[in-house]
Formats: sequence, C-alpha cells, structure tokens
Amino acid sequence: MGTLMSKKIAGLFIVFAGVAATPSLAAETPTPKSQEINLAGTTWDGVDSDGEHYTFTFKNDGKIVYKSSKETIENGEWKQFQNAVYYEANKSFVHALGEIVDGRIEGKSWNVRNSSWFWKMTRAN
Repeated sequence: MGTLMSKKIAGLFIVFAGVAATPSLAAETPTPKSQEINLAGTTWDGVDSDGEHYTFTFKNDGKIVYKSSKETIENGEWKQFQNAVYYEANKSFVHALGEIVDGRIEGKSWNVRNSSWFWKMTRAN
C-alpha cells in the first residue's frame, strides 16, 4: 500500500475518532478496550441500506474479499485502528469506514460515482 493511501487512511481514522467522540453521535457506552475484536482472519455477513447482502473477509495479509449478489472483489485492502475499520476495494472504486460496536460492524461505504450507503455486519466465523 502506498504512502498516499496510508496518509488518507490515517486522516480518515482521525476524522472517525472525532466523530465517535462527539456525544450526539457516539454510543452511550463505548466498547471497552478488552472487547476489541481483531478482524484479521474473520468473515462478516450483513445487509446495506438498500437491502443488498454482503460478505466481507478480512484476510491476515491486509487484503479484503468483498462479495455481494452482483460481484466478488478480491483486490481490496483494509486497516483497523482499535474499533475502527477502513477498507478500499476494486482499485479504490469503493471505500468504507466502519466501527465495531457490540460485536457487530456498522459503517458507511461510498464510491467514485458519489453514491453512498450504510451497512451492518455480524461475524460469520
């Protein structure tokens, strides 16, 4: 992963941390550090705000496999910082930022066509 992407990811995590710290947007009870989930080697299933089903597999090497009913994308990368996760897939066509909350991941995705959607995932393995 290049330096430019690393800087973008670091910036997104800073923004994410600021949003999560805002009382009106933060969960009432933050997930204690001892409950943090390491996503490496895990698979998650869920649906988005359009009703589309997704499966995310966070590989140990930082790659992500992103599956929907329309396609399977295996050329993405992911990063985790505490309970925040960021990924990009399909040569940066789609990006996502999520938070691990109460054993699930909730987040927002967006793409180069200025579309965006929300999603919720639960662990499959």
